[in-house]
Amino acid sequence: MLSVKRLTRAEQNERNRSLVLDAARAIFLARGYHAATVEEIAEEAGFSRGVVYSQFGNKPDLFLALLDQRIEEGIRRNDALARGLSGESGLVALVEQLARRQSDDHEWGMLVIEFRVHAARDPELSRRYAAAHRRTIEGLATVLAGLYERAGQELPFPAHQMAEVLWALNSGAQLEQAANPLAMAGPLRDRLLARLFAAPAVAEAEQAT
Repeated sequence: MLSVKRLTRAEQNERNRSLVLDAARAIFLARGYHAATVEEIAEEAGFSRGVVYSQFGNKPDLFLALLDQRIEEGIRRNDALARGLSGESGLVALVEQLARRQSDDHEWGMLVIEFRVHAARDPELSRRYAAAHRRTIEGLATVLAGLYERAGQELPFPAHQMAEVLWALNSGAQLEQAANPLAMAGPLRDRLLARLFAAPAVAEAEQAT
């Protein structure tokens, strides 16, 4: 007769945490941040509310934990996307892939925007969100810097600023596409970004006039 290995308390806690985060992702995406409740998430995960609260504290804590998980996933995916790419041509390819991924993951993007607007009215929550967001920007900046380093080229602008511009355009595109799914379709955005980053001298000349 096979014996069943009993989980340690730490393993059980990690398993419960993973199940709650999976349930939270499903409920938040289906209901939105405001409409989702901890009770629904607990029911989806198969736990009592007490188990969820013991793991995460409250709904904002739960969302931020899910956001942290998604940020780590995003950093790994961005690194994988950029592997084998380099220089300005690599930047164009990376931007195109990021745009496709953003389009495929539109509901998550809208959920983050909803939470960001909510957090903006709460200084402490806004501070916590901003700290998480910095990790996203720093991770993307590292990927961008690697593109140019592999090509032996200098960055046209600081990597951090380039990452901020890319992320802001992605967020803006998601809002536009919420009103019009066909907005910003095609290669226009990618080509504009490539020209912006690849031709800083043009931008400087225009600023001087």
